[in-house]
Amino acid sequence: MEIGAHVWFRSETSRWGWVPAMITKKEEGQVGKVPVINLTLANDPMFEHTDGYSPDNARSTYSSFNNDETAFETVVTVDPEQLKTADHEEIKLRNLPRSYQLNGAQSPRNSLLDSPSAATENGNAVIGGVDDLIGLTHLHEPAILHALRLRYNSDIIYTSTGPILIAVNPFKDMPLYSNDVMHQYRIEGEKGTNAAELNETHTPFKRRTNDALIKKMNRNKSTNRLPPHAYQSADDAYRAMMRGMENNVLMNGEKMPTNQSILVSGESGAGKTVTTKIVLNYFAMLSKVASKTMGESSPTEDDICIEQQVLQSNPILESFGNARTIKNDNSSRFGKYIDIQFNSSGKLTGASIETYLLEKVRLIHPGQNERNYHVFYQFLSGASRDEKSQFFVEDMGAEDFKLLNQTNEYGRRDNVSDRANHEAMKKAMSTIGFSEVVTQSLMRLVVAVLWAGNMKFKEMKDEACYLVDDDAANAAASLLGVTFEDLSSALTSRTINTVHEQIEKSLNVHQAVKAKEALIKAVYGGAFDFIVEKVNKSIHKVKSTNNRGASIGVLDIFGFETFQKNNFEQLCINYTNEALQQQFNKYVFKLEQLEYEKEGILWKYIAFPDNQNVLDLIDMKHTGMLAILDEQCIVPKSTDQKFTRYLYSRADQHKRFSASSAQRVRYQFSIEHYAGAVEYNTEGWLEKNKDQLPAKAAALLKNSTFNLLGHVKKYVRSDERKGRGSISTKSVGAQFSSQLKTLRSRIDVTTPHYIRCLKPNDDLEPNMFEPKNIVEQLRCGGVLEAVRVSRAGYPTRYPHDVFMARYYILGDSKDQTPMSPIESVANWFGSKEEKLKKLISKIAYEVWDADRQMLHHILETEKAQIELESPKTKHLSNTPVYFKGSAIVNGPQSLAVKSSVQTPPEKRTFNKKKPARMSLMSMKERAKHSQNLVQPESKEEFMSLDFVSRCAVAGLQLGRTKVFLRREAFDRIEALRSGKFFGSAVKIQALVRGKVYRKHFLKMREAAVKIQSIGRICYARRAVARQRSGLIIATNAAMMIQQAFRISMYRKKESKSNYVDTHAAVLIQSAFRGFHGRNLYFKCMWGIISLQALHRGRQARARYFQARLQTEQEKKALDATRQKVARQQTIIPVESSPIVQAEPLVGANISDLY
Repeated sequence: MEIGAHVWFRSETSRWGWVPAMITKKEEGQVGKVPVINLTLANDPMFEHTDGYSPDNARSTYSSFNNDETAFETVVTVDPEQLKTADHEEIKLRNLPRSYQLNGAQSPRNSLLDSPSAATENGNAVIGGVDDLIGLTHLHEPAILHALRLRYNSDIIYTSTGPILIAVNPFKDMPLYSNDVMHQYRIEGEKGTNAAELNETHTPFKRRTNDALIKKMNRNKSTNRLPPHAYQSADDAYRAMMRGMENNVLMNGEKMPTNQSILVSGESGAGKTVTTKIVLNYFAMLSKVASKTMGESSPTEDDICIEQQVLQSNPILESFGNARTIKNDNSSRFGKYIDIQFNSSGKLTGASIETYLLEKVRLIHPGQNERNYHVFYQFLSGASRDEKSQFFVEDMGAEDFKLLNQTNEYGRRDNVSDRANHEAMKKAMSTIGFSEVVTQSLMRLVVAVLWAGNMKFKEMKDEACYLVDDDAANAAASLLGVTFEDLSSALTSRTINTVHEQIEKSLNVHQAVKAKEALIKAVYGGAFDFIVEKVNKSIHKVKSTNNRGASIGVLDIFGFETFQKNNFEQLCINYTNEALQQQFNKYVFKLEQLEYEKEGILWKYIAFPDNQNVLDLIDMKHTGMLAILDEQCIVPKSTDQKFTRYLYSRADQHKRFSASSAQRVRYQFSIEHYAGAVEYNTEGWLEKNKDQLPAKAAALLKNSTFNLLGHVKKYVRSDERKGRGSISTKSVGAQFSSQLKTLRSRIDVTTPHYIRCLKPNDDLEPNMFEPKNIVEQLRCGGVLEAVRVSRAGYPTRYPHDVFMARYYILGDSKDQTPMSPIESVANWFGSKEEKLKKLISKIAYEVWDADRQMLHHILETEKAQIELESPKTKHLSNTPVYFKGSAIVNGPQSLAVKSSVQTPPEKRTFNKKKPARMSLMSMKERAKHSQNLVQPESKEEFMSLDFVSRCAVAGLQLGRTKVFLRREAFDRIEALRSGKFFGSAVKIQALVRGKVYRKHFLKMREAAVKIQSIGRICYARRAVARQRSGLIIATNAAMMIQQAFRISMYRKKESKSNYVDTHAAVLIQSAFRGFHGRNLYFKCMWGIISLQALHRGRQARARYFQARLQTEQEKKALDATRQKVARQQTIIPVESSPIVQAEPLVGANISDLY
């Protein structure tokens, strides 16, 4: 720390916690006889420039600092040793812009070209300085806070910290989760960092999307890796799983660790649930891509794929298990661990969900300014009128139910529609496989719980009570499928079993209310467990014995909580976070450092917080708080007050436990958690730990006619004793502790990936960054220590055999020694150690050379841009250069800064020497390599280093049984391996395709020859045919001419002799024809005459008979007239009549006469 150094100075009066300052004076002094140095600090007038402040930035932090802190000047006394290491509690060096260091700060306004905090228009700078905090030059609390603040102000919410991804909740919609962005991270995961693209200056986002925010996130052109994202963490876990399965195949089935886990943590409201959804969506996309790669057909609209079912489990569980709290509008009031199974091809084959500690007390007593579970409000807002009428809530709202109106909060601050969520929940139930009957039954049970909350009791004589017979009680009884009398009896009395008889005892109003609350909690909790089991049956698939696979677990569990009144639920939640924090410490700190020490690699020990004593205070067998609570639950007539006094006597000496006099009066105590002290109230702990339903209420559910209760009752804990160790006798604390231990054991056998969610403010407001909140969460989450470990650590390691089997292809191509995993080790020439060191040496050089090329490209680009931006400034050689001889602080890897060794100048000879005998490094060899190393600038300088130094420069360490890799080195080696495989694949494909096409060519040539021969034959045949056809035509023409000539000659010769014969024949023919014609004529005439005669005769006969008939009729008429006249005058006998009567024609018919 010299005069003019830009630093951070701790200030308790500033809301930022730290203020920018500058060292203006440095004086030596003494305190007694101890030498000290007095540093004079003043407010930094250049902070606007050295911070990368842009006047166009509307949300500038510079103005915030100026408004928050007035001008100051103070003197700080420091120890000279602290000054050497630049490590002081009150003063921290600032990370200045890299170009500001390069040009010597001659023109601060023009020095912002590559500022860590600048948002330049040319898109070259990374906002916040680095995408990964381990790349910061000065790594401390204000530097990390400052980087996060700058990124958050620019709407960049993701930042890597080694193995941890920090996600700051923006409290607004962000355009970072489109399908295009998702596929970009998938493509990066599949291809890795391609060494062939190191000299390119474009970014993948610029090629594929025009989204301005994504461009802003990816302003660093010095790396081809996409900016940090939840997709990237998910992809890293997926690729690690796939590599593990690939290594298992390489090692001939030897089981290697393949399972992964993603642990999403953070306090309530930090965005854990949303992050979990983002991760699941990404896994579903990867699974669909793997299905297409395998050639599987896409599901139709009627088919439901397993990926869709896994995703649709979230709306259901959120509706029944999430609620609005003071800190979060969609807070998970339970924990869940989603185990996602994949097959060897990377396709999602199934999943299972395990839940932890549903907060059932919220049903009865939701906190102030909070809501009950979402499902109640969703049903009342989104149910149809028929559904409401069916469940007796036609015109009722949330304000009409006691369980919902206690806090007078009915809406959500995030403006999410309960009606839309209700429709999404029902759609998800249909997708999962819930039948319409089950869905309606669950809604019926939800409304039954609401009506049960409205039931009232009235006091009778002798402290007894009865259930009021009103609409609420009758509706609850009807919906639960029981009678009102049975419901009243179950809630207002209890049965005591003695040796000889059963005694029924009446309950008072308080006891009846407690029984009602126990029934509500038991029914709702059982329904939640039933839903989880139903979902698991739908999405869990039986693993195939023939198909090797692996899994990725995603943990979304409640964050650390502290309220004004903390009860048993908060203790369990904070106990969970303590256990997960210890697992995090174990993985990131303990195991890492023990592994390094065991393997004998270079490592500097870092102290870390250990919270094992807190876990012992809570769950130690026989003496822990949960054990004491279980003991008091068994003791007859024990109370919460007795438990608290007993707890004071047993835990009062523990350094993490405290109880002041005022707290003892109120039966309270405090525990110093890793995240801070929390005060707990022991009211109701015994009842909550038992969490049992009275026997009569359990019998009521058993006798219900409601079918769903028959499935739910098996999840209900009753006070009917079924034997030691059964679910009825095991307490909630013991069950939860057992679940937590199982969860930790599952995580221990996986490779964890951490996502730490941070909440920037307690008001859930966008664009509001409260630094003290963030610092507190960073401290509690162990992020600062994790950054230090990750920066100096090696997160990737392979056993020697696996390393050689995986990276043998990167060995020297001139070395013909077989090192392929298909070759036996016995066939290798030389020892295994020698081959391993040769391989690592070759890889180290490749990594260093790739980094050197990238670094050279970065420096050239920066120089060109600086000259372009500042043409009037002096040449760089004429200005002072800071940090000369060290690696660029934010370069591609920064592996050589404060690394392991440096070759003395006298040993930097480049003459050829005999190679020394190579052996694995001992601790003594490593101990002598303890000084700092400067990055080699040439191949000769790199090769002059010994084996240990070359490995350190490249980011590798060779241990006794494993090879350790830094993250950047691992990415580079994987890219080199992919490139080698790609090149080898191209060569193999070229040879195979050459052989295939050669064979195809020969076949085609043979076929062409055959076709040509056939064509020529056909052509010759056609020519011969044409010649033959011409000859035939000529012959036919000659024959026709001869025929015509002969006919002509014959006719002339025969014309005379044929005339007479022809004339005679004509006469004969004419005579015959005349006779024949006449004969035919006469025959026709005779026939015609005969026909005419017959016709005329027929006509004549017809006329005759008609005339005769007419005559007869006239005669009859005349006779009739005469007879009439005669009767009138005199009767004349018929015999004397002179008239002769004609004989009648009997049966005559005209037609018979023809």
